[in-house]
Amino acid sequence: MNIPVQAAGPDAAGRFCHRVVIAAPPGRQLATMRAWLDENFGTAAWASAPAGFAGVVNDAVTFYFADPADARAFVNRFGCGYRAAAFDGARAGRASAA
Repeated sequence: MNIPVQAAGPDAAGRFCHRVVIAAPPGRQLATMRAWLDENFGTAAWASAPAGFAGVVNDAVTFYFADPADARAFVNRFGCGYRAAAFDGARAGRASAA
């Protein structure tokens, strides 16, 4: 399973230029992730949206970050053994060797 952390074009406000795409977590895990983000970075430092095409039910969520360190911290906290790693100029999740 890959957890991509990719440089993305800035949003309309030009603030969120890093993204993390994850499989939609089960149960209340998504609420736990959002609460952790709010507590650690504040509500203005990140955003989220469904990943995929409009009108298509999908099973992934994209989190957008202004600071790449915040994106990395999110992957470190919720990556379940995956870590951010360089991949063709972007960042992509890779299974930890440890």
